[in-house]
Amino acid sequence: MGIYNDKEEMKTILSHLWEKIFNTPEIVNSVSGEKLVVRFRYSDLKTDLYIDLSKDTPTFYWDPDHDVKIDVDMILSSETSHKFWMQDLNVPLAIASRKIIAKGSIQKALKLIPALKPAFPMYPEVLTQLGRENLLIKKKKRKKKKKWGVTLFNRLKKKRVNLESIPSFPMFYSEELTKEKKGKKSREKRTVTELDILKVMCTIRAFETHCSQAFRKGDIPTEAIHLSIGQEAIAAGVCLNLRETDYINTTHRGHGHIIAKGADLNRMMAELYGKFDGLCEGKGGSMHVTDRSLGILGANGIVGAGYLLAMGAGFSIKYEKRNDISVVFAGDGSVNQGMFHEAMNMIALFDLPVLIIIENNLYGEFTPVERHSAQTELFKRIQAYNIESCRINGNDAAAVFKEVGAIIQKMREDGKPRAVELMTYRWHGHMEGEPELYRTTKEKEKYKKEDPIQQYKNELLKNKITVTSKEILEKMDQEIEKTIAQSVAFAKKSPAPDISELCTKIYFPDNRSLFEGDFPEITDGKEMSVAQAINQALAEEMERDGNVFLWGEDVTLGGYFSVTEGLVDKFGTGRIIDTPISENGIIGGAIGAAMTGMRPVSEILFGDFLTCCMDPILNQAAKLRYMTGGQVSIPLTIRTPVGSGIGMSAQHSQSMERFFFGIPGLIVAAPSDAYTAKGLLKSAIRSNNPVIFFEHKLLYANSGLTPVGEYTLPLGKARIVKKGDDLTIVTHLLGVSAAMDAARLLSKIGIDVEIIDLLTLYPLDTKTVLDSIAKTGLLVTIEEGTFTGGIGSEVIARISTAGFNLLKRAPLRIAAPECPVPYAKNLENEMMPNPQKIAELIEKMVI
Repeated sequence: MGIYNDKEEMKTILSHLWEKIFNTPEIVNSVSGEKLVVRFRYSDLKTDLYIDLSKDTPTFYWDPDHDVKIDVDMILSSETSHKFWMQDLNVPLAIASRKIIAKGSIQKALKLIPALKPAFPMYPEVLTQLGRENLLIKKKKRKKKKKWGVTLFNRLKKKRVNLESIPSFPMFYSEELTKEKKGKKSREKRTVTELDILKVMCTIRAFETHCSQAFRKGDIPTEAIHLSIGQEAIAAGVCLNLRETDYINTTHRGHGHIIAKGADLNRMMAELYGKFDGLCEGKGGSMHVTDRSLGILGANGIVGAGYLLAMGAGFSIKYEKRNDISVVFAGDGSVNQGMFHEAMNMIALFDLPVLIIIENNLYGEFTPVERHSAQTELFKRIQAYNIESCRINGNDAAAVFKEVGAIIQKMREDGKPRAVELMTYRWHGHMEGEPELYRTTKEKEKYKKEDPIQQYKNELLKNKITVTSKEILEKMDQEIEKTIAQSVAFAKKSPAPDISELCTKIYFPDNRSLFEGDFPEITDGKEMSVAQAINQALAEEMERDGNVFLWGEDVTLGGYFSVTEGLVDKFGTGRIIDTPISENGIIGGAIGAAMTGMRPVSEILFGDFLTCCMDPILNQAAKLRYMTGGQVSIPLTIRTPVGSGIGMSAQHSQSMERFFFGIPGLIVAAPSDAYTAKGLLKSAIRSNNPVIFFEHKLLYANSGLTPVGEYTLPLGKARIVKKGDDLTIVTHLLGVSAAMDAARLLSKIGIDVEIIDLLTLYPLDTKTVLDSIAKTGLLVTIEEGTFTGGIGSEVIARISTAGFNLLKRAPLRIAAPECPVPYAKNLENEMMPNPQKIAELIEKMVI
């Protein structure tokens, strides 16, 4: 039994409540002017309550016998409703957990909640009046007994470590990379009939029509789904010209392209329903559907991101000397993104076989093209990059298939990029459920008369192309409806992902040796600088694996710090590649290349410039494997110098590592000397996952011994660089050398310091630090970055969580003050780790 005895009791209680509400002038006055109708659908009791504020006098009613135009739809249970009125419900969390499914003009509805505040006390009054006081009784919380002598007890009890309190790093291991089997995909041109084109269009229409209906019912577990109804001719006309070995990248409005490329409808529908049998195992959903086996690199929720990935895929095709193509579908709004321009320039500059398809449906989300683009003939913007471009009627399926097919054939012959702007119109809103206030019904009806499916049907019947009749078309429609119904049944029958799948397929399985082992003492070494060690690591890995390439600004000349000097002489400009000053392009293109078989090493001139490519790093590299349900790997290494000390002020001197550690899907390394720089970089390049490799500017010239022979060092492991008994220092990068200097000063007064070099910031090696604290009982963290939100914060938090009783006293945190890096030398020096000051602070702590 639910909260209420039955449906009629709930209706009685809530009717009394709303009568009280609408008889309260304070509430009525506060909601006046908000012209909307809200429907509350009580899913368990199968009844609907309508709150109508559209007229001068607000009213409510239950289950009307006629259709009512609503602005907001709230689907919930009677128990959830009760908790709401009892103020026991966290509304945002309830929406997140789908205890409330809200659709329509939600922002309008949320404005009503403050206005209803005086109504909350009325609900208990109504329950009391109607004899349901028992619903007001809450379970009393047990009072915790006060504990005495906790501090003394902690000092006397045995030291214990609870590593289980720290979430484990979700890495799994495999001895070799699972590679896509060669020769399984067809490079044969498909035989396509007129009926095939129509069938694909009708299948897309039927699939998305069901999605629209299911969304309104609350069956699809998302608050945003984007449909391409009205644009089907583009998907069919383009994709039916493609081979399995061609790649496509598409957008949040990509169902049609993916269906036309040949994706399994059952698994695609299951993905939209959030089921484990979905193409992405329920981890991607509508905006991220992917089928890597068919060359579908994925739909993407970031506007413009597909250009970069398609560019990288085009690089892979050209590198492998294939006559395949990489296609990117994008909307008219995307041409205003910086990613678009960076990608167009690099596609043209490197002469890559990328076909750019712009679906101009006249609106960038809610804004008409005339108001978001200074040049509304979008193909001309692409022509500015010397890419052959044209405009075609995107509602004419026959023309799209024929003309785009001819363009694709030319691309297969000459390997050059092309672009097509296809004029079309989307019948539905930017996303389902939005009110579409930016366009009129008259406009929509005008464009619906240009329905690409109906036009194509009429053409087939008129010209009697193939053996076409109304009976054949009707039979085809019936078969499609049956197929869609089967896919829905498959989706509903499919299980939801098991909770155990929550933290799987975040990282591609790596060879265990890359994460295990120690840091052997160097017995037979060669002295070299950190810069030389990195250069040598790059050369060795490029010799070892022909899919490794390096690109970045001026890398053929060695880069800003001359780290890559001479590599072009060994490997040529096909593998040591100078790029434009385009951080989005450098990283986004590398991700596309990594997804399609390459192992790129991208160099970003200064770590500060990572802010210019945060999207490809955080939303693409870190998330694509997870969102695709494990279909792709991103073996990408991003090298970049960080830190201050060379007088280049705030925009070239930051400690950027703090912004990336702790991002699931990434690995973050920070070597402190030549030995670790070479060994960790080789491991990073061999990893099947994205690694950000931070190099400190001041350490490039620092020299040290490195082993003579081949070696790698483990990622995710900290190194004890100095053993000691009295105190543990945890640090990284430049902090290591500062700590070593401070340790020497402290040894003179009898303080024996142990120093831990983290080396990998994510995953962070908590165990090594805990083992050291168990011995010394004192913890100090040192970092060059500012105090708040840094690496030291995480180290201290982990030790406090997993080994609080190991500490004899509060940890000491040494970091930069809360200000940007200054230019004046005396001020910059004041920001940096200072061994003398470190020693003085530690002496005060110990004594």
